[in-house]
Amino acid sequence: MPFPCRRHLFAILLPVSAPGMTLTACSSPPPRQPDRNVAIVDIVPVHAAGGALRQFSGIVRPYRETMLAFKRPGRLLTLTAQVGDTVRAGQVLGRLGKAEANAGAAQAEAELAAATADARAAQDAADRSRGLDGVGALSTAEVRQRALTARAAEAKVAAAAAAVRRSRDMLSDAVLVAPQDGIVTARLAEPGSVIDAGGPVLKLASGPPEVEIHAPAALSLPSGMLADVRMSDRGTALTARLRLVSPEGDPALHLRNARFVLNGTGSSPPYNSMVTLMLRTAMPDQPIRVPLSAIAERGNRPYVWTLQADSRIRRQPVRIATWLGQDALVTGLRDGQSIVATAADTLVDGQSVVDAGIEPGFH
Repeated sequence: MPFPCRRHLFAILLPVSAPGMTLTACSSPPPRQPDRNVAIVDIVPVHAAGGALRQFSGIVRPYRETMLAFKRPGRLLTLTAQVGDTVRAGQVLGRLGKAEANAGAAQAEAELAAATADARAAQDAADRSRGLDGVGALSTAEVRQRALTARAAEAKVAAAAAAVRRSRDMLSDAVLVAPQDGIVTARLAEPGSVIDAGGPVLKLASGPPEVEIHAPAALSLPSGMLADVRMSDRGTALTARLRLVSPEGDPALHLRNARFVLNGTGSSPPYNSMVTLMLRTAMPDQPIRVPLSAIAERGNRPYVWTLQADSRIRRQPVRIATWLGQDALVTGLRDGQSIVATAADTLVDGQSVVDAGIEPGFH
């Protein structure tokens, strides 16, 4: 595994006036003395030398599968989408015959017109009768009855108007529209067949493809962990990131489902194809790879300088596990911990440091 390139240790030089000296216009500048409280060092992150490689057989699944159906029954007139077609949200995918829906809409509009006419006549009669009971031309009961008839006629108009809106919705429900972008994975009906309301017609897969595996229930799968995905007929691997782990496993097999989202460049494997998913799981006390230049000794005990959150360094004892040329495998460090790439006797425990900022990559 490559390491960041070695960098050099520098000291920040700050101006300090020599004691007993005064500055005059003709005197030379005072000598600069190094401030040993701050040092410019080369900071590098170190990582584990490896982990346990786990390999699983997986199946490529869509992120989401949606059954598309018409909201009303009817005869399927057209179905333009084919299996494998990529569709866009709002795209028309199929239509039902509209003969019955058109007839229903015309009937509803006619009933609305009749109800409206009856309501006007009833309201006119109620208006004309208002006050006639006071002069004895009509009884109070008759006047009240005409007012109630007018109100009932208005209610019939409202019901007829609702029927018209419903019939228009029936016309729009005769069109099947894609709810989101996706790929058609199945045709479940053909033109000419009679469709029930809610009966599935197409299956739409949407979202990025995923790899589904059955992992041991005891296996730790941290959120967002990465894995490599390979197909037998492809030399290159795709990258996948863990999205979901089933909270419950199979009590008999002690397995649970996990889904990894495929990402990166290149074409994704087809849905329902078999792939091999490989991931590395962390091992306890796994060795960390560090450059030899970062290791120093004190009393025959090796140590490295580790960077703390307050930008100060601390002496961290380590144990040498093995030597690897210009590097060493040690224990006593954490994966991803930052250390000083070049240990120096001039450094002091608790000293403030500044990263030199050279491009990482020691070798």
